[in-house]
Amino acid sequence: MAYIEEILRKSIHFGSIVIPISAIFFQRREMVLFLAALGVALFLVDLLRSRNRVFRRFFLELFGKVLRGKEQEGGMAASTVLVASAALTILVFRQEIAVAALVFLSTGDSFAALVGRKFGTTPLVSGRTLEGSLAALLSCLLVSIPLLQLSGNMGWRLTPQGLVAGAIAATLAELFEVPLDDNLRIPVFAGLVMELVVPG
Repeated sequence: MAYIEEILRKSIHFGSIVIPISAIFFQRREMVLFLAALGVALFLVDLLRSRNRVFRRFFLELFGKVLRGKEQEGGMAASTVLVASAALTILVFRQEIAVAALVFLSTGDSFAALVGRKFGTTPLVSGRTLEGSLAALLSCLLVSIPLLQLSGNMGWRLTPQGLVAGAIAATLAELFEVPLDDNLRIPVFAGLVMELVVPG
């Protein structure tokens, strides 16, 4: 995938920040039901794309430039995993934890890829670079500032320590590849760590 296409892909990915923003204003039940329905719809599109060559060609003409190799071959799209992951995150965690974890996913993963591909020269693991991981961590720490301000306004219990721990967890989840898509492991891992650190 060319870098300009990576920018387009991650711009769309960063746009997923609309999900945690929406989770501030809508009830948990409404968000989970909407995201679950959307996830099922996206899964059905993935299924049709994997089984119907005509539809796959049509789909690739529209979205092929922002799809990675396995997605182009008929694998599940990252957007499907992201929506399902967001539904799970909002269902399982407290509102403030879910919002923070999903913001970390939108920002950290996007900046890790863009900076890592353009400026990454120091290899780490799983094809990641030190520069990309530092970009992920820094972006998560920067968005923690408005999250902390929002926490005070909303009566949430987010703390600087909790957000820093969550930012580190999100960065490590992006860095180390395990048999889980990073769109799932980043918010879940960050959410679990923040649930342990942020007072209940």
